[in-house]
Amino acid sequence: MKTSHISCFVLAIFSLFLFACGNQNSTKTFELRAGDLLFQDLDGSSLSDAIEEVTAEEKSMSFSHVGIIVPKLDGSLVVLEAIGDAVQYTSLDSFLTRSLNLDRMPKVRVARLKEQHRARIEKAIRFGESLVGLPYDPIYIMSDSTYYCSELIYEMFKHSGDGSEIFRLNAMTFKDSKTGTFHSVWVDYYKELGVEIPEGKPGCNPNGMSESKEIDWVFDYSK
Repeated sequence: MKTSHISCFVLAIFSLFLFACGNQNSTKTFELRAGDLLFQDLDGSSLSDAIEEVTAEEKSMSFSHVGIIVPKLDGSLVVLEAIGDAVQYTSLDSFLTRSLNLDRMPKVRVARLKEQHRARIEKAIRFGESLVGLPYDPIYIMSDSTYYCSELIYEMFKHSGDGSEIFRLNAMTFKDSKTGTFHSVWVDYYKELGVEIPEGKPGCNPNGMSESKEIDWVFDYSK
């Protein structure tokens, strides 16, 4: 990383203050830092609803997407995420306004790595940025060449230290917890892709990551 990029990284961590958006009359302020994780409740598609249904815990907000804050050379902060067709940068405003609640507030909560892991953030971001442009993984199978949202975050921090994992992989399930059968959305989704449902394969998801004991919740944009 160039010296200027390192300086931007330090500046982003210690100096940048961003206004919470969504409600134009909001007076809330929050110090967003590089490495912060933005957990998002996406609406508007049966697939995002299915993701939440098969992974949700009993809590006020379920998550179907996650991105990470990274600094740019000009000192601004953007979101690095795997969404659409590739790993890409997204402006913070575009990310926050993607999914709003009834009060027109972003359905996003911010988590921060616990202190003992924060030295790994810079290296994690460097690795993540090296993946920009690689294809999105629509099958949700861990691989070296395609990435889904939580897989991107997992791999970034896996490659940021001594090999120890901040986030863990678990056997994935695409079944409805109430019926024990595959959710119809997943059946149709994988049938269209022409592949078997990867039931039981190792993987990760935004809801599972949000339950990690290695993060602290620091802000809720929805309130």
